[in-house]
Amino acid sequence: MVGVEVWLIVIVILLIFSIGLQLEARYSSTKYLDEYDGQLEEMKNSLNVVAQVLHRLPEMMPQMNLINQNPLTQILEYFQSRNQAQALQGADTPRDDNGKFSNGTKKEQEITET
Repeated sequence: MVGVEVWLIVIVILLIFSIGLQLEARYSSTKYLDEYDGQLEEMKNSLNVVAQVLHRLPEMMPQMNLINQNPLTQILEYFQSRNQAQALQGADTPRDDNGKFSNGTKKEQEITET
């Protein structure tokens, strides 16, 4: 009879221990689930902000009309404006009768000619 009572006590202790482990697992899991819920809520709010920005992005971007334009026209216009600017600068430079550029005054020119 003593052997049966010892096994009965061991079984009761193991049942109490297993019930305690299950209760502890339940409490810890609810704690972690609360943390996950908070993190998921923060991610949801962040994604809502990103969605609002993406929704308003076409309004914030400058309007460009590239449908009927050749992409090379801007490059060609740049080179034409640069050539015009150089032509305007070149028109102000002094030239002598032969068409050569002269950098000095008449006295300096006379010295270099002799």
